[in-house]
Amino acid sequence: MGFSSNLHITLFTTFIYFQLLSLQLTLSVDITKVLSDNQNFNIFSSLLLASGVIEDFNRVQNSAGVTIFAPSDADFDKLSQSGKLQSLTADQKVLVLKFHGVPSYYPEPVLKTLVNPFQPTLATEATSAGSYRFSISKFKGYVVIRTGAGNGSVVLKTLYDRKPVAIYSVSNVLLPRELFQ
Repeated sequence: MGFSSNLHITLFTTFIYFQLLSLQLTLSVDITKVLSDNQNFNIFSSLLLASGVIEDFNRVQNSAGVTIFAPSDADFDKLSQSGKLQSLTADQKVLVLKFHGVPSYYPEPVLKTLVNPFQPTLATEATSAGSYRFSISKFKGYVVIRTGAGNGSVVLKTLYDRKPVAIYSVSNVLLPRELFQ
């Protein structure tokens, strides 16, 4: 009777452990809440929701993880004044938003050492394999993103970094060369 009881307890404990592990793996980070809580990212958050791109970010965070480069409200205001976004179709605006997400989790220590001249983005996944990429490099101690459209951007600070999601603020809206060259 003692052996059977111990076996049942062990099996029950193992079952509970895997149920908790499964629950932990399915919990998602509320990306728009992180952006809103950090203030100054309300436009980006609203655009992700309105366009449905947030669903792509959520899908990826539940598989390989996601790294997001978030432009501030001031960055969107500056771009809006230039008229560049207004000339785009709705589908092209979606690609610009997807261009801010990378389908891999890059924690801050990794991002600071990463050099990738052909970083794929979520826009890459939505189009052909060779398009909608940017380069990540270091310059004078800063992580720099170059899009090929003449508007390089600097990673300014970490907004959120906990596996499977990293969100960094950047100095500009990232403009893909496929749309802005």
